[in-house]
Amino acid sequence: MNDPREPTAIFRSGPDECAYLRRRAADHRQLAEKSGEAHARSIHLRLAQLYGDRVRLLDLVLPDQHTAQRY
Repeated sequence: MNDPREPTAIFRSGPDECAYLRRRAADHRQLAEKSGEAHARSIHLRLAQLYGDRVRLLDLVLPDQHTAQRY
């Protein structure tokens, strides 16, 4: 049984997911620049790095999926 308090997953297409992740990475870089606390800055920079890593991984996978769909 599903818990109604549990958030539902949002599924985006590959390009939409990449755009979302890029936007989140940029948001966290901006928050890191504005942060006055070293710990908060470190957290935001790490999150920006993680979002960027996911974008790079998707960029590797998406061309393969597109090629596989043509054949």
